Amino acid sequence: MTDRPRFIYAYAEMAQVAEDVRRNRAEGDPALVEAGKLSVEDAAMRLRISSAIAVDWAHYARDELPPIKGATDEEKVADLRAVLAGATKRRDHARQAIVSEYGKRFFVRSLAELWALVDMQHTTAVRVLPYLHWESYAAALEAMLWWQQRAPYCNRRAITFANIQLRQMGYFPHERAVA
Repeated sequence: MTDRPRFIYAYAEMAQVAEDVRRNRAEGDPALVEAGKLSVEDAAMRLRISSAIAVDWAHYARDELPPIKGATDEEKVADLRAVLAGATKRRDHARQAIVSEYGKRFFVRSLAELWALVDMQHTTAVRVLPYLHWESYAAALEAMLWWQQRAPYCNRRAITFANIQLRQMGYFPHERAVA
């Protein structure tokens, strides 16, 4: 993970990824429990923590303070690390599939150029799109983890609280434009 991830201000994207993780656990963990790969207690804990993270980021995306409940900061950090490890593995696997088919020189392109290949529906898009998906997914998880590990006076919660207070005091007279 980098010192300052790319997606640190992509709150809506982080909220989407957090909700996706929560939904995947809600829908997928029961099958893992039934297969004996996950205990009922572990599945419940994973869902509780991912739900707390999803609630946090849904609130941050709306510039609101989330409730303080659901999971501890330590639980959230551990969970985000585990999910990031899985996303990184999937991203690297998708990258290797591209390298296997097109060679290492394929990655002289920037991320913007890779997205352009997908937008143009280039023949390589079938391989490129899974890589870009997992690359963006991992970037959002890195950013969530980065915010979660910040000191209490400069984490996402503290900054959201300060922004709310400044808005109430009139320091943000105009809301930002919606994209």
